[in-house]
Amino acid sequence: MSKIRWGIISAANIAYDQLVPALRRSERAVVTAVASKSRGKAERFEVPVIYESYEELLNDSLIDAVYIPLPNALHAEWAVKAMNLGKHVLLEKPAALTEAEMADMKKAAELNHVVFMEAFMYQFHRQHKRLKEIIQSGVIGEFRHVKAHFSWMLDDNGDIRLNRELGGGAMRDVGCYGLHAVTQIVGFTPKQISMTGKIHPELAVDTTSTCVMIDEQNRTAEVSASMELPFINRYEIIGPKGAVTVDSSFRPDVSDDGFGKITVRDDNGNVILFERFKDDQYLNQVEHFHDCIIENKQPIYNADHSQEMACYLEKAYESLHHNSVLTKV
Repeated sequence: MSKIRWGIISAANIAYDQLVPALRRSERAVVTAVASKSRGKAERFEVPVIYESYEELLNDSLIDAVYIPLPNALHAEWAVKAMNLGKHVLLEKPAALTEAEMADMKKAAELNHVVFMEAFMYQFHRQHKRLKEIIQSGVIGEFRHVKAHFSWMLDDNGDIRLNRELGGGAMRDVGCYGLHAVTQIVGFTPKQISMTGKIHPELAVDTTSTCVMIDEQNRTAEVSASMELPFINRYEIIGPKGAVTVDSSFRPDVSDDGFGKITVRDDNGNVILFERFKDDQYLNQVEHFHDCIIENKQPIYNADHSQEMACYLEKAYESLHHNSVLTKV
């Protein structure tokens, strides 16, 4: 397979601004088609074929893989349909609203022998590999607390990320990044989760929310998310000997200098290490996906990991909608 032929399900801005440009930076990809009900939005992609329905694109035998950036509540339906038609699927995060949805997708990937991956692109930036090396070096000791924060300003009340029926909410939109970093990068495994948040009075979604978690060793973690605060994205790991902070951790590409930054402080707060990293996380993501297709292997972040994430998010929202009670994982 010299070129992997891609179809894009929806003309969403994330596809136009980030994923499709990354595919075009790859020598192994060609963007063949876009499916969208809005022809005007689809035309800006400048692809050979525009489909007015998602079904038409999925039935195109010339397409090998699809990228799906639909609203959260539509992810499972269209990912399963795509995989049942033999397409490899790169699915925008969060992959699922429930564990059951994710289980359906995992089953479809296995039955149809296709590659499935949830698009947490940030993890393919090399700053996180370096972060793991620093933690494993023991410079801060064994971690005792982890915290992550991702916020941005959303001014449009009509945005789909504020639509409860479509799976909106701050923790699902940007909090999932922090939850992913805490559990999948740092390796914190929650056994209890509690979530509290500010619920929009008319839209009934969390616009600012915080998740607090405890693991079997009684270590703690917190993840905060907001769609009504300044643009900040970072996470921090704290141990008895000091702390490591990863700034511009999720979107280093749009930071003031385009770099991700790691700062290590000792137990007195003195900076003992500062490093900056520039990388192409979107390109790295699609190249890894291409490797998996060509070499017939599973992604480093696979459906089992996405199943864990679906569990944590579902438990968090279960807590939020039941007066922030502590829920067991």
